Amino acid sequence: MFGSIKRLLYHCIGSVEDTLLRARIFHAVSIIAMIGLPIAIFVNFFVKVPLANYALVAAVILIAALFVLSRVFGRLRLSLVLFSIGINIFIAINYFINSGIQGPTLILFLLSFVFTFTFMPSRQIWGWMFYNLAITGSLIIFEYLNPDFIQFSYSERSALFLDKATTYVCVVLCMGAVLYFLIHNYEREKSNALKASQALQAANDSKTRLFSVLSHDLRSPLNSIAGYLETLNEFELSDEERESLERHLLDETKSMQVMLHNLLSWTKAQMEGGAYVNLSKLNLSASIDDCLTMQEAAARRKSITIQTNIDPDLEVNADRDILKLVIQNLVNNSIKFTPNGGEIKIFSEVEPGVVKVHVSDNGIGIPPDLQEKLFTFHASSTFGTNKEKGIGLGLILCKEYTEMQHGRISFISQREKGTTFSLEFDV
Repeated sequence: MFGSIKRLLYHCIGSVEDTLLRARIFHAVSIIAMIGLPIAIFVNFFVKVPLANYALVAAVILIAALFVLSRVFGRLRLSLVLFSIGINIFIAINYFINSGIQGPTLILFLLSFVFTFTFMPSRQIWGWMFYNLAITGSLIIFEYLNPDFIQFSYSERSALFLDKATTYVCVVLCMGAVLYFLIHNYEREKSNALKASQALQAANDSKTRLFSVLSHDLRSPLNSIAGYLETLNEFELSDEERESLERHLLDETKSMQVMLHNLLSWTKAQMEGGAYVNLSKLNLSASIDDCLTMQEAAARRKSITIQTNIDPDLEVNADRDILKLVIQNLVNNSIKFTPNGGEIKIFSEVEPGVVKVHVSDNGIGIPPDLQEKLFTFHASSTFGTNKEKGIGLGLILCKEYTEMQHGRISFISQREKGTTFSLEFDV
């Protein structure tokens, strides 16, 4: 029941996304007033001040009408002005019919100003403060100069104390509710701003790091390619030298192709708010075989053997293209850091509710100081066993794209013994 009431109040006040803060404050104040004023009317029957109830009933009707005007018709500014003017007029009337300065009216003027202060623009606060003080001061001066004009309306001394006490309690509750609402919204806005600032800072740091790495690591293969082409163009080379240069040129070009492919994939995902994932049941063995053609050619150049041991009937819930990119990057990474004549194994493992894919090599391993930064832009780019260069963006994509498929990625590594990357997918 409490949840239903909370949802109703949230709907009446307005959502954070669609409603201005001033509007939500005004709606909250209106609801508080529409709850508090009927209580005051009920108390007036006991203290035998029936004339005051006419002003209070009129105030309730006015507030309800202005609430609808703002919440339903969107006329916030007009509602604020009419509220601040009208409420002070009704309180002034109550001053005359409810014992003047001896009654609780001055406390109500204070509450009225607090309400006005919370939702009026800051540049108008001094004007409304003067308006409130002018009305209050005029009433006090008028009563001082005409003491017989305002009659004491309480039949018993206890009624005066009861009316003032209940009015004070209602005012404290109303002011407390307003202050709580303001503080709560302030803390929420502050928290949202802090999170947005941290996210923006993290994004800026990542982009700064990316551009820094790109400016360094893309320049190196481009310089190498340019150097190879100049050598082929300017010098007479033997067939063996030409073949060697062409092989190095091909390696540099393919390495750069991989880097650019990863960069474009990551950039596209960032610009579109994340890659589109089309999850479906895939045969794991067939999916891995489809994406190893280019990697096997790179492995043969280093005499590296790639062995696969995947259950031919095993299926995973994944995106075909994204899974292919992840496997290609992991295998390419293993080839890069495995020495000539090494071995890479790709095998599957089934646990209750989970399918695991492992890409294991017997390469040089990952230094301990780099392991914590491996999936971030803070990881330093390193050379492979044949001086292959990379920007490390492939592993960042592997982590992001695996998680987009509701999977998980992890690794274990030992220096000079090799590294095993593991992908986990729920069945």
